[in-house]
Amino acid sequence: MFCQPVLHLVALLLDYPDAELRQALPEFAAALDTLSGLQGDEKSLLCGHIQWMQAQAPLQLEALYVDTFDWNPRCDLHLSNHLLPEDDRERGTVLVRLLDHYSAHGWLPEDRALPDYLPVVLDFAATLEPDEARVFLGSAAEGIGILRDNLRESQSPYAVLLEPVLHRAHFLSSMPVGAPL
Repeated sequence: MFCQPVLHLVALLLDYPDAELRQALPEFAAALDTLSGLQGDEKSLLCGHIQWMQAQAPLQLEALYVDTFDWNPRCDLHLSNHLLPEDDRERGTVLVRLLDHYSAHGWLPEDRALPDYLPVVLDFAATLEPDEARVFLGSAAEGIGILRDNLRESQSPYAVLLEPVLHRAHFLSSMPVGAPL
């Protein structure tokens, strides 16, 4: 189902670190040995992040996640928040275009998240062939890059997770024709 499993793995690692996710971390680390398409130091980068997560006390990890992604608007995982003001009506248009794009590919996000939520964006991109994923992620690269820079600025360990994503987007800065973001 996943043509780009590394993107799915990053989506999982960006999710709230509840008990279920924490229990799956050893499985994620083992999966890195079998993943194809890893480039450069991506395996060590992702393994390092998984090891960091495993070394944290559960409540400490959950608190850091909430402080990073829920309480710090500069690190919000909803990409449109980095590109448009909160009260901009264009945000609704972006969300509808994303849902239409997902639907056109026969894919719908889970009910729990908006379509511009980065783990949702990554799970969709993970289902695409490499060239399609590159174009799709390229349309989101500006928002992902802003988020990565904000995470770096706040010295968040989560910043490293966005490197494989941006690498796959080839740092496209202009929106390709027909791209949803």
